[in-house]
Amino acid sequence: MISGVHEWVNLTSVLGETTINPSKEQLADALRELFANPDDEHPDAWINCGSDDGPLFNISVFSSGYAIYTKYSDVDMTEELETVTIPNVDAAAGLALWQNLIAGKPPA
Repeated sequence: MISGVHEWVNLTSVLGETTINPSKEQLADALRELFANPDDEHPDAWINCGSDDGPLFNISVFSSGYAIYTKYSDVDMTEELETVTIPNVDAAAGLALWQNLIAGKPPA
């Protein structure tokens, strides 16, 4: 599912399982799992994408219905360059956010 925009995409599920270069189905499954059984101890699932020489992009989707987009200066998260909180996020909206970020279209 990698576009020409990013060298890699990593999905981390609500239970901490990482999938490298996830398919659309894997993204959707992770969001279904997140929203199926909300848990305060495991409140989110997220994707990180970028390249080894460029910025790191992250969108965390929370089972309580919002997402946080963060752009970091590099893969080491040295400096936070941008942060946006996105309200009213369900599984469908989360999938759209993730797919757009993978395609190089951040929400900010």
